[in-house]
Amino acid sequence: MSLLAAGGWLAAQVPDNLDEPSHTAMREVALAAGLSEVVAAAESERTRIGSFEDHWAWLAPLATSIDLWRTTYVHPLRGADAVVEWLRATGLRPYLSRLPQAAQADFLAAYRAEIARAYPPRADGTVLLRFPRLFVVAQRR
Repeated sequence: MSLLAAGGWLAAQVPDNLDEPSHTAMREVALAAGLSEVVAAAESERTRIGSFEDHWAWLAPLATSIDLWRTTYVHPLRGADAVVEWLRATGLRPYLSRLPQAAQADFLAAYRAEIARAYPPRADGTVLLRFPRLFVVAQRR
């Protein structure tokens, strides 16, 4: 915000899914496997994005207007395996990158089982993956 010219606009959206089952299961599975050091390292890579109140406090001193909202997109995917694949290159990366190749398969199997419980399939086999995002639009004073 401080880098914007007077009257300039800041617009951003960021994932807000660290409290979703897709992400809490990563931590739970790793802890159950005795991988507390992996959890600590993975969580050190993740920054909580802050509440609405935090964003307001950060932006208000420099802004003439601020709009904040949260939207949850719902991604229909074909079962638990599709959810795991969706998250392999993003949310799971801080965990998988710290595990030896041999341990990755066991971790993913346990994670998949948690995902199957958290996201039960609908009659047609589709699971609904919730993906919340925080939106911020503010104008520089």
